[in-house]
Amino acid sequence: MKTIIKLCFSLAFSFVLFFTCHLTTLAQQQVLDKIIARVDDYIILQSDLELYFEELVEDGRLPRTPQAKCQLLQSMVVNKMLLAKAEIDSVTVSDQLIEVETEQRIDALLQGRSPKVLEELYGKSFEDLKRELQQSLKEERIAQTMRSKITEGIGITPAEVKRYFKRLPKDSIPIIPTEFEVAQIVRVLPLKEEERQRVKEQLETIRKRIVEDGEAFEKLAKIYGQDGTRDFGGDLGWQRRGNLVPEFEAVVFRLKPGEVSRVFETPFGFHIVKLEERRGDEFRCRHILIIPDWSKVEKEQEYRFLDSLRRVIQVDSLTFEKAAIQFSQDKGVQSLNTAANGGYFMSRKGAYRIPDKELDAYLYRVLDTMKVGTISKPMEYRMPDGKRALRIIYFKAKYPAHFASLETDFDRIAEMALEEKKNKVLNEWFLKAKDELYIHVAPEYRGCQIFGAE
Repeated sequence: MKTIIKLCFSLAFSFVLFFTCHLTTLAQQQVLDKIIARVDDYIILQSDLELYFEELVEDGRLPRTPQAKCQLLQSMVVNKMLLAKAEIDSVTVSDQLIEVETEQRIDALLQGRSPKVLEELYGKSFEDLKRELQQSLKEERIAQTMRSKITEGIGITPAEVKRYFKRLPKDSIPIIPTEFEVAQIVRVLPLKEEERQRVKEQLETIRKRIVEDGEAFEKLAKIYGQDGTRDFGGDLGWQRRGNLVPEFEAVVFRLKPGEVSRVFETPFGFHIVKLEERRGDEFRCRHILIIPDWSKVEKEQEYRFLDSLRRVIQVDSLTFEKAAIQFSQDKGVQSLNTAANGGYFMSRKGAYRIPDKELDAYLYRVLDTMKVGTISKPMEYRMPDGKRALRIIYFKAKYPAHFASLETDFDRIAEMALEEKKNKVLNEWFLKAKDELYIHVAPEYRGCQIFGAE
């Protein structure tokens, strides 16, 4: 069961991420639904298991085998056990925290689109989608809190780490993949003035047709809008202060209901916006977004700036990290936000060392032509939002693949030892808890031998 418990916590606590994937998959297919497992009042549906399993297989986190599906089902049962025991033990989480997290997840789902887009895509009202996500988040946070409570105060000593590593069979010593430390400084290339003027004049003409000629904002948004709200007449639905980029909200909160703004710019492009309603810090508006042609940019000035900055760093007048914080424009909305890290790319675990598999193919090829410790010349780069940019790359370090050792990987081995220690405590907890809870698994899954199933 130790292996199962380890899998349970590597998968069960990514269930909120699955919720988003689950919504996307629901928009593509329907699964015949029924209850396949129950822990007290908590249920697991066939669709939950099937869709979650497909997402994890496609992500490469599970093989497509019956055994893997059984392990996943047990991880989901474990999650429900934690919830059931948390209810008994009166373990709760802050409703305010869940509300904030829900809003953040909703923003990520919307990606600037109208809530009506999601309603049409998923066949549910926006409020129902929000309520389901909120419940999923709440359950996951409660389960995490319960797990923390069970393992509270558990630590690891250097002696325990050494003993753990010493008893590992040779074929179980993990291989640490090739890793890199890489940083960048990015400069977004400014639009040519004639392209900027072209877009602004187009929007000014549209605004004149609305304000002076009386044409409907909604009609023109459907004709000229260039984002996901186009099909809904530019309707962004009800939004709360802080949901949208500051440049957009600064304009909205200066408008009166029914008023149409002047042309303004955000990181997405150029807009005009019409305020429909406002209730305190909440508002509903329509907008028309025109995205400029980002191939029409000025390159020479930013190239000279980056090349000069590179030379300054090379003679040790300024560190790359300080230069990135001060000058890199890879920050904020629709960016990798490397500037905040001193220019460094971060791994999925939030570490500065990035496994080779997590590097994008182009960056990997660039590093293959560089020597450790060097800084590249300015090279063209496409930002996540499509804008053209230039960047310089700092290849700080490369760590070849190797078998883990106490000398070079003590912290990682300590994490593994601590996880094993916590899993032992959790294993004892589950063995006791399963006798205090009602656990039922559908007959067709009896072969999975879910612990304590009836």
